[in-house]
Amino acid sequence: MERSKLLTIAVIGLLVLNLGTLGVLFFGKHTPGPGHHRPPLNEGPRQIIIDRLHFNSEQQKQYEALIDIHQKKNRELNDNARRLHDELFGLLANDTADNAKADSLMKLIGENQLAMDKLNYSHFTDIKTICKPEQLDDFKELAEDLAGLFGPKGPRPPAK
Repeated sequence: MERSKLLTIAVIGLLVLNLGTLGVLFFGKHTPGPGHHRPPLNEGPRQIIIDRLHFNSEQQKQYEALIDIHQKKNRELNDNARRLHDELFGLLANDTADNAKADSLMKLIGENQLAMDKLNYSHFTDIKTICKPEQLDDFKELAEDLAGLFGPKGPRPPAK
């Protein structure tokens, strides 16, 4: 088979594959379960919260200030988590296992994760404080959806 014919077939094949992928993304099933909201595509947490809580411009300014503080602290904790994990898995390169050091690092990783969870929880309690009384029902609904919106992805166990 000559080279130009092979290239033509490859280009057509890739075009069909790309169109198929786009079709699945745009026309695939995107309906969340009852009582849950799915954010529009390409909409980050910031806009989801502003929209779901119907923040006015003053509340949006307050929220932006909260985001700045949260992101700074979150970056520090993520950097620390990365460093701790690097150090933990770096122990595997040693000829002998240092279980005491590994246990110590795992404890620090757990404490860092706890700090991350506390930071995120505190961030949302701070968001709640800038809500007006008429927005608290929207906040309660958002709170019910937080795990699905911002938590680890994957199937959820059935509610009890």
